Amino acid sequence: MFNLLAALAVLLLVGPLLLIGLAGLVLLAAVIVPTTPRRLKETFWCPWARRVVTVEFLVPQGAAHPAEVATCSAFPNSERITCKRLCRDAAEVRWGLSRGVFPRWALTAGGPVAWRPASK
Repeated sequence: MFNLLAALAVLLLVGPLLLIGLAGLVLLAAVIVPTTPRRLKETFWCPWARRVVTVEFLVPQGAAHPAEVATCSAFPNSERITCKRLCRDAAEVRWGLSRGVFPRWALTAGGPVAWRPASK
């Protein structure tokens, strides 16, 4: 009877520590394992198309510049891009809080406010 109570006490004391350790290993594995590229949508002035465009980039984890252009509004078929994609080198990737945390625009007393105005 005493052995059963002792085993139960050890299990209650060590069990949560084992669960915390297991959760730490899962989080560590999530950080180490490479992930798929994230999609980043930007609106800016394109000097090659000579107009404001919306481009969706594919950005690998930790990269300073996008690796590929997925879609671009400068073309009739936005997924079929025929330019040299020089915007990849000009685009900077800023890592930080996700834009999903904040609204893209907000209504204020003076009118709508954009997240970031399209630059020329």
